[in-house]
Amino acid sequence: MQTETYDYLLQWTGDLHSIIADRLEEAMTPETDQRTRWLMEYIAGHERELAATVRRYREQAAEAASRTWLYEHIGEDVPPNSRWVLHFDGMDAEQISARVFELHGQLIEVYTSMKGRAPIPAAEELMDNMLTLEEGATRRLAEQAGRLNEL
Repeated sequence: MQTETYDYLLQWTGDLHSIIADRLEEAMTPETDQRTRWLMEYIAGHERELAATVRRYREQAAEAASRTWLYEHIGEDVPPNSRWVLHFDGMDAEQISARVFELHGQLIEVYTSMKGRAPIPAAEELMDNMLTLEEGATRRLAEQAGRLNEL
């Protein structure tokens, strides 16, 4: 990931959520068992909602915060980057959940790190809002995945 501004970081986050949704939808086949299909459909919808929320954050962010340059480089191992490939083909519900939670964990790490390094209060507030969004979304996803396991 080559970040430039906080706005770019938000764009990258929205793109990641959209990519997750796209890949889940692409991986659904007629052979996908019902439980896995429900999980994939739920997560895809959840990720699309997150992508839309991140777009709204970008639109509402103060120019001072969103146009501020990042002083911290985020490593190339954080998706998505030019070499990153995501697929859910042939995965069962547990594998899908694990992969999605791994990705959300990485996002939480990014926003935790960036919040602590924000050069201006507006950027820190933006990173705090994004961190809260990602943590809340991950908790909600965990609750719903848990409910699915109870079925």
